Amino acid sequence: MRFFRYLFPLFTLTFIAVYGQRVGQETTFNRELRSRDDQGVREFVDSKENIPVKEKAKNLEISGDVRFEYTNLREKGVVLFVDKGGSDYSSGYRELPPGNVTINKNGRAEQKNSKGVVTPLNIYEKYRNLRGGHYVDIDGLPVSHNDFDVEFNLKLKYVYENAWANAQLQFDNPCGIKRGFGCSEKFPIFNRDGSRVFRADSDTRITAKGSGEQNLLSLKRAFIGYNLWADGKNRFDIEVGRRKLSDVFDSEIQFTARFDGMLVKYATSIGEISDFYWNTGAFVIDERKNHFGWVTEFGFLNVFDTGLDLKYSFIDWRKFGVNRCFARNPWGAAFANSQITAEYNFSTPEIFCKTYPAQLYAGFLVNQAANKSKFTHKRENLGAFAGFYIGEVNKKGDWMVDIEYIYVQAQAIPDFDVGSIGRGNIIDENFYEIYQIDAYSDSNYDSSGDVYSSSGGLIGYFPRRGNANFHGWRIDTLYAITDNLSIELEFETSTEITRKLGGPHKYADFEIEVIYAF
Repeated sequence: MRFFRYLFPLFTLTFIAVYGQRVGQETTFNRELRSRDDQGVREFVDSKENIPVKEKAKNLEISGDVRFEYTNLREKGVVLFVDKGGSDYSSGYRELPPGNVTINKNGRAEQKNSKGVVTPLNIYEKYRNLRGGHYVDIDGLPVSHNDFDVEFNLKLKYVYENAWANAQLQFDNPCGIKRGFGCSEKFPIFNRDGSRVFRADSDTRITAKGSGEQNLLSLKRAFIGYNLWADGKNRFDIEVGRRKLSDVFDSEIQFTARFDGMLVKYATSIGEISDFYWNTGAFVIDERKNHFGWVTEFGFLNVFDTGLDLKYSFIDWRKFGVNRCFARNPWGAAFANSQITAEYNFSTPEIFCKTYPAQLYAGFLVNQAANKSKFTHKRENLGAFAGFYIGEVNKKGDWMVDIEYIYVQAQAIPDFDVGSIGRGNIIDENFYEIYQIDAYSDSNYDSSGDVYSSSGGLIGYFPRRGNANFHGWRIDTLYAITDNLSIELEFETSTEITRKLGGPHKYADFEIEVIYAF
């Protein structure tokens, strides 16, 4: 217990750190996506969690890891741009009557009113690079192909009698000198006695700039558990608090989002048939509008001692009624996902005089809540994955390789929960975003939900990238240089499934990560 006397002040100080929404050259979602460890890395890091402190004290377990990573990112996609001095009219934007906005075959935006009259707009569509050179992100800041990060994870677990607590703190910062992105700022000028401040704009474009951060703290895990019943064959636990959905529920294409709620876990053995588990939980989505979700997963493991695992999961994100922005039954929450997964575990024939654990796995997902719309024409609600995994990394000289194929349609998984490769999406677009053009007054959805308009102008609905609507490949390798030090190499690439939804798009990244786990 002496350890907590010194640890408590550390927690008190770290909890007051600020967590930014945009980090370096990527969105928060993409940082979360890239920080989701694959199986080999998880097993290597987790293998250090159960080493006691003396060994790791009687009831306390401490583990952690330090990482330094380099990623090379490539992304191409369609963007909208404005030519205010267009040939159709040179006065820039002008107010237009309500109507339907589309992109024609020449990449030009146009509006068609109820009488069939087409009016060209000075908004164009273009397929180009999104990273590197002079290109900028959604905040107008330059975006390069290279990304450097340093990361530290601290994990704590305390178990006593039938209860336990588990926590993880993660610091994940961009590399560079002190961050200074701004090119202008407000500069304070005081009066003579210092009792009043006058402010002036200053131009800081020619001062030195950096990309580094040192305050990005994330509370990755914090939950409490209690064993309600255990008789040697059956076990029934309940846990409340925070973790990632992927910590409990299995998928290669979803469960990236956070799970803040209550979890019930049951496990048993069904004679010689298989081991069985069932995890069910309810969690908070938006406390401001009483929006809650629920998720369940059950599985049969090592069926008839064949090495075959069968799993089924269901997660419900739907919101009935208005959300915090007063949109009724929002499309972005219309997801009720069923997934089935099969895994076959076996040992390979001898490779270099040694056998290795291996796994063939595949899964299929369907969003039962998806609906057809004017822009999708189909439900676009399917997802799938398949892969091969070999090796295990616990000590010096161990290695693993994981190869998988991913397929995720546009309305299969919500933007904030997409797992695996993703699309990069440096512009940080949401699939259900509405783009405003000359709109100056209150607006309402029309009957189709695809376009809504106002008397003061026009609002067009252009389905863009989001984080779904892609398919691609991922190759991940891990090698242990020492018992604690490993190096990971990962390459992944994806392209769009349907060009009609956001146009052509390509994304790829190559990552090197050095990991020291203890």
